[in-house]
Amino acid sequence: MYNVLKWYFLKGVISLLMTREMDYALRILRALHQGGHQSAAAIAERECMPKAITLKVLKQLHAAGLVVSRRGPAGGYLLAEGCERLYLGELFHRLGDPLFINRCQREGYQCENRPEGDCGLCRELSRIQEVLDGELRKTSLSAIFQEK
Repeated sequence: MYNVLKWYFLKGVISLLMTREMDYALRILRALHQGGHQSAAAIAERECMPKAITLKVLKQLHAAGLVVSRRGPAGGYLLAEGCERLYLGELFHRLGDPLFINRCQREGYQCENRPEGDCGLCRELSRIQEVLDGELRKTSLSAIFQEK
């Protein structure tokens, strides 16, 4: 999964959105967390997702070691580990690029606007990035999957 966040400019306000693939990954993990062993078709129906996309994201989750698949008539998918031990930051990392609010936050990035060094904007974004990283590191999937 690429481009975990996209910037959108709406009436002068910047907002960050997860990609649709990450949203689907969270929905699939929630379905497996709440319902245990399930087929891709059952997950797609439960989460109102297209089956083809569900299969694609399940393949990515399997490759990342987050779900286990079984073949055959009693086949399907289940979580490889409990959601209480999986945190959002790790999920973003295991499914692709780590979560950055701006490209200047990536290691080794050379700003084309300020080649001689960082700017005040990059420093402030770094502070915000640290807060975001901290929240993602301490928020488990089971915490966000709890029904209120």
